[in-house]
This record gives sequence, structure tokens and C-alpha cells, in this order.
Amino acid sequence: MIKQLLSILAVASVITVSAQTNGRKVNTTINMGIAPEMAKSITYKATAIFCDTISTVQNGSVSLATASSDTVTGCNPNAGYVYGTNCYGDLEKANFFPIATYSAINSPSITGVTVGFYKNATRGTGGAPSSTVALKIYNGTLATGPTGAVVASTVATMQQILSAIVGTNTIIYYTFDFTTPVAAPAANGFFASFTLPQGNGDTAVVYNSPNSTIDYGYEKWSDNSWNKISAAWGPTTKANLIIYPKVCGTSAVGISTNSGLSKNISIVPNPSTGLFKMVVSLSTSENLNVTVTNALGQQVLSNKYNGISNESIALDLTSHASGVYFVTVSNGTDKMVQRLILNK
Repeated sequence: MIKQLLSILAVASVITVSAQTNGRKVNTTINMGIAPEMAKSITYKATAIFCDTISTVQNGSVSLATASSDTVTGCNPNAGYVYGTNCYGDLEKANFFPIATYSAINSPSITGVTVGFYKNATRGTGGAPSSTVALKIYNGTLATGPTGAVVASTVATMQQILSAIVGTNTIIYYTFDFTTPVAAPAANGFFASFTLPQGNGDTAVVYNSPNSTIDYGYEKWSDNSWNKISAAWGPTTKANLIIYPKVCGTSAVGISTNSGLSKNISIVPNPSTGLFKMVVSLSTSENLNVTVTNALGQQVLSNKYNGISNESIALDLTSHASGVYFVTVSNGTDKMVQRLILNK
């Protein structure tokens, strides 16, 4: 089956609509620009000395693909969401993470995965409180898609996901934590997938960052076959789903850090074209000192934030050259250091 893109919706002002005509799914888009609430409400548990949030997202812009009416039974007047529940019976949506995204971490393990779900009033993610969404890890390659049995899986109820909403934000960042860390593959990479609820009226929708030359997304159809999203929806549809695995290890190249603040602070996307978001989720308000240095140790950014608990703080490096940078966050007692990759 070939699905064709018609339109898209972004977090600042646009929506995508998709339909199927003569066997082709079509999708329309609304561009919403850079999501101001991107990366809020993420809570992580400490598992190792060094942790890094990885992503295939190549810029700070996210979008949403929704579907228009279709001649297929059950798809009228709406066919659902490209990156979520739709009337075509898709079972899962997955994003590939090549080994290059975590190769700098020694003895890497996946401790959790944060997913950016879409919810806007009555639209988007929702359903019966007890309905579930599972987060799964698969082996595989970008060419083959997910292969073999599920490596690891954890489940959240719709009630748990919706309870992570912050204010009126249309992005719900929910973290699926694994009870036992999952060893990341030493070759190729891995897939992180979320299941789509199949109950009547239950929907799970994830944001996408479409501006990429590579399609990292796959979808599992109702016949249990995995299909590349660009093959299903057309070559112009590129998937960089807002799925952020947290990979931890004993150390990382060029970084020394303790695990104090790292369990409650993450920086996404990383790599980035210049605009990073530092996600803070603390149990109590704290004063944070944040500095960014380049590979030569020269300070390029320094700020102090008072009374911080749950915030999304912008780190703007758009005026600086591509390369490796280091962000240091301290509360006077604990300190974390994370490597940033700026790739314009």
C-alpha cells in the first residue's frame, strides 16, 4: 500500500491531512514552527555515571500529520493521523537510532524513552483511562526496519500519559522508564517504537520533525509487516519522530561528570542546528548556574536561573560555529556536564 502526503500541522501554526485514494494514502500538512513548549515535563531516573538523550531530529521545528476523508470503510469523514492512530489499522510507529547517535558512550544502555505526544483540547492523544500504549525496543537497520523479537517493552496507561500534560501545552512529554536498562546494540543501531491503541475512540499521536534528508521512521501495518514511512506516504515524507531514548554508560569521550543533576535534566535535540532546549524537572525549586564552553574551553554562554523546578530553558548557539560544546549545570552542590553537538 502506498500512502501519499497531503498536508501538515506545526506547533506554532499548521496541520497535516491525509487520505487514501485508489490505494494511496495522502497527507496534508500545517507548519507550526518551533515548539515553544518543546521538551517540558521530562523526568528521568539516575542509572549510570553519564547519560545522554539521543535524537535524529535535525532542527527545532515539529509538525503533525492528520488525515482527511477517504473512500476506505471507516475512514469517512476522517482517516486519522499519519504518526499515530488512523483508520488503516496501523499497529506501531517506530524511529531508528543509528549507532552514531550513541557511539561516544562507553557500555551504552537504554534506561528510558521520552515520547512527545500531541494533545490539543479534545484532539489528538486520548481515550479510556485504562487503555495502554507500549514502548518497545527492536534490533534492526535503517534498510531492513525492526527485526526479530522485541528486545524490551514497557507500558503506560492513557491516564498516566495524559497526567503529564503541563498547562495548555500541546506536547505531552511522557517518559517510559525500563525497570532494567537495555544494552544498546554494538552495531547498526536500534528502533524505539510505540504501539497504537486499538480501542474505539482511543488515539495516540506523536509529533514529527520533518526537515531531514533521511527517513528514520517505520510503521507496522495491520498485516504485521514493517514498512518505511516514506515508502508508505510518499518520498517527500521524512520521519524524525519526537522520540528521545536516554542512553547511559560508565563514561563518555571527553566528559567527566557525576550523576547528581543528570537524572532530572536533559538537553534536546542533540545534535542540533543551534537551538537546544534544557529540560529541567526537579522536585523542589533550585538556583541553577548554566555555562556553555567550546572545545577549547572558552565560555560562550553563561546564565543563572533562580527558583527553577519544571522548566524548558533555551540554549541558543545559532551564532556559533559547528562543533562540540559542553554545557555545565550546577546548583552549588551537584554538577552535571553534557556534550552538545552543533551541526549547522
